[in-house]
Amino acid sequence: MVPKGKLIAVGGAENRNHFEKEKLHVLSRILKEMKGNETLIEIIPTASGDPKMIGKEFDNAFNSIGCKAAQVMDIRRKKDTEKSEFLERIKVCDGIMFSGGNQTRLSEIFLGTEFLEILKHRYQNENDFVIAGTSAGAMAQSEIMINGGAPAEALMRGKALIVRGLGFIDKAIIDSHFINRGRFGRLMVAIAEHPQMTGLGISEDTAVIIREERYLEIIGNGLVAIMDGMELQYNSIKEGKGEMLNLERIVFHLLSKGMGYDMLERKMLITAMV
Repeated sequence: MVPKGKLIAVGGAENRNHFEKEKLHVLSRILKEMKGNETLIEIIPTASGDPKMIGKEFDNAFNSIGCKAAQVMDIRRKKDTEKSEFLERIKVCDGIMFSGGNQTRLSEIFLGTEFLEILKHRYQNENDFVIAGTSAGAMAQSEIMINGGAPAEALMRGKALIVRGLGFIDKAIIDSHFINRGRFGRLMVAIAEHPQMTGLGISEDTAVIIREERYLEIIGNGLVAIMDGMELQYNSIKEGKGEMLNLERIVFHLLSKGMGYDMLERKMLITAMV
């Protein structure tokens, strides 16, 4: 089934403390993909070590660019997802925004909950319903999630930690802060382990809008790296752990604002035809 909703994966460090609309371009576009200033957006800072502060930052930022109904859901434990108030709110909002922080917290708290099933149902069945996330909140969108891996050791086999994500998309693996923190190696290891996936390495203050679980559009100030392992001829990933990785013919693309990509046809769209 082709999802009717949209995913927006942000690479982290998006402007949210400069209250001029032109500087909050990523957050402004998130609102535009929902219902503009009339959007009812739920901010979920669960991944953050300081959810109260981060929730307030996002609330202030969305309000500053004209959003009339930004709300924060303070979900810190699995049982919080069962609150009737939160379940009712998640059924009527226009979209959600997962904050950054620790992506493991998101999977530990939301997997296996009615809350997550409501989100998935709405994403699959409702036009213009948006699930956005930044940093950890972007990485957790995929079925297979990177959960660690030091950049200096990433190209040693087994040095990218892969766990189960929230599962909104099963055709891509997402990494954030990609250029800024040198995460090229760990995404490459993840794609070597799962060559049927498309790797999306998203820079800071940059985002990918994903439509129909296929079409990508790049927004923001940085670059998005796309890794395609479907043409791999030689892949040593399964030969043992802790040794250097050998790969032949992994395809690599770089895209910036306004560019697009078709994950099914595996080709760049010179203008975002989405």
